[in-house]
Amino acid sequence: MTNPNEERFDELWSDYLEGELDEAGIAELQRLMADDEQLLELATDTFQTHRLLGVLATRDSSDAFVEETLQCLPDSGEDFSAGVIKRLQPEGSATSKIALFPQILQFGGWAVAALLMVAFLMTHEADEAGSPTSRVQFSSLAQANFFGERTPSVKSNPELQRDYTLVSGSVELAFPAGAKTIVEAPAVFRVLSDDHLALDVGRCSVHAPDGAEGFRVDTPNGRVVDRGTRFFVNVSEASETEVQVVEGAADVHPGGENAAEKLHLTDGEARMIGYGFTAAVPFSPKPYRHGLPDRVISYQAEAGPDGLAKTLAGVTVQRGGKEHHYSAESLIPIELTGFHGGTTKHLIGHLVGAEGTRLPERRATLLEDFRFDTGVINPGGSPQPLSGPFDPNETPGFSVRFHQPVKNGPGPDIVFFEIQNQSNPPEGDAFHVSPLPWEDRLRSHTVPRYDLMVASADALSVSRRILYQSEEPVPSLANLESSPVKPSVSQLRFQAIAVGIDLSDLGYGPHETVQTLFFQDAMDDDNQVDPLVIVGLPSN
Repeated sequence: MTNPNEERFDELWSDYLEGELDEAGIAELQRLMADDEQLLELATDTFQTHRLLGVLATRDSSDAFVEETLQCLPDSGEDFSAGVIKRLQPEGSATSKIALFPQILQFGGWAVAALLMVAFLMTHEADEAGSPTSRVQFSSLAQANFFGERTPSVKSNPELQRDYTLVSGSVELAFPAGAKTIVEAPAVFRVLSDDHLALDVGRCSVHAPDGAEGFRVDTPNGRVVDRGTRFFVNVSEASETEVQVVEGAADVHPGGENAAEKLHLTDGEARMIGYGFTAAVPFSPKPYRHGLPDRVISYQAEAGPDGLAKTLAGVTVQRGGKEHHYSAESLIPIELTGFHGGTTKHLIGHLVGAEGTRLPERRATLLEDFRFDTGVINPGGSPQPLSGPFDPNETPGFSVRFHQPVKNGPGPDIVFFEIQNQSNPPEGDAFHVSPLPWEDRLRSHTVPRYDLMVASADALSVSRRILYQSEEPVPSLANLESSPVKPSVSQLRFQAIAVGIDLSDLGYGPHETVQTLFFQDAMDDDNQVDPLVIVGLPSN
């Protein structure tokens, strides 16, 4: 007999996986799964296929993972959680404690799907009750990806008492009195008040300057209270808490602030606290983070008639720990000097044109402009990056020449924009960038994930475009310019994602200039990189 709720579940579940489900839909989805074990099992089975996991698992590894991770799940009386555990537990299996989050990142698969589904329910329980927002801000984010939700925008306010599950990257939280914390993934945290953070698992660097004394970090087995300036907290998957005081002082309360025991730590002291024990550990300031890594923070765009991003207007980048904004007029454009799309015909093609226009006389200009509705996409590539001299005309990929030399400064020197939709890898399509011409002192660099990804609130939706499908292979720039094409209008919703490239990663020295580079798709999956805009940054 057909499940009467299954059709509605399919609709809601599909929207949730694509990040398009609103709060009312989330609440309805929760009710369906809580009331119907068949839908719970269906969600468990189908969630593994979604790209949010970003990893694959063999059946053998996931079986072992299921047995070992069940012990790490919190006890819960909820029908949903109990159903997941029942669904996961192989009959007659034994369990043992392991590190939960590293296993999640390493294995994935259907077991992880169900475990993350538990997090989904727990995360959104507070939402359903209408958690108030705080005066705390997400002051900065670096490649941050939260489970089951869009990455918050910079300067947005987290909700009080709400669990945030940070799957990758790092976030900086700014508290009203001046304290700042950097939380690194994988982590689960909550903002409890304007001077109070809870960290269930993960790493957190705290800076509490004058005026912010008394800032608190709660962990599963204690509380750390700032009495100075800088300290580091690391909560393991076994809930053991390591505290390192880098500068100033901190009070550590095993078992909570009301417990009888209190440890006063000063510069260069460190302790581990667990259930029923405390122990001195070696001091190391190395894990402490003074700031987020250099990266592309955001970009600005002029809107088209549809209100969506059409033309790059500026970009904001952190370089050498400092934030810089560059207007489009100051950016260094490129010339497309070579293209090799492979020796077989690509089903989608290599050209993206603006809707309502014809292909330009010189097609390479589709990548040379600053528009998000044009590009030269799906270049050839290689699973392995180039490691020695090569002929750019015979090597799958594409080459560019900057209109003026780009100087290697601190942090990113080049910004690379790609078009991406919800069915593509959310972290972006990986690519290699290689020096051209090649020198023995230089090397290729692989970009596996972008600074602004699909889930980022700062990755703008872009205007609709026309795809030009090639009718034959395109193994050269000459073929790109002359190959017969067939236009089709794409109805999918796309975003422009971005990543910064530091020339130091290719072996170039400080202040050394570069004018030509070579790019290849990493050929790590069925998707190929789709560049829209590539620009050099001016010297500061």
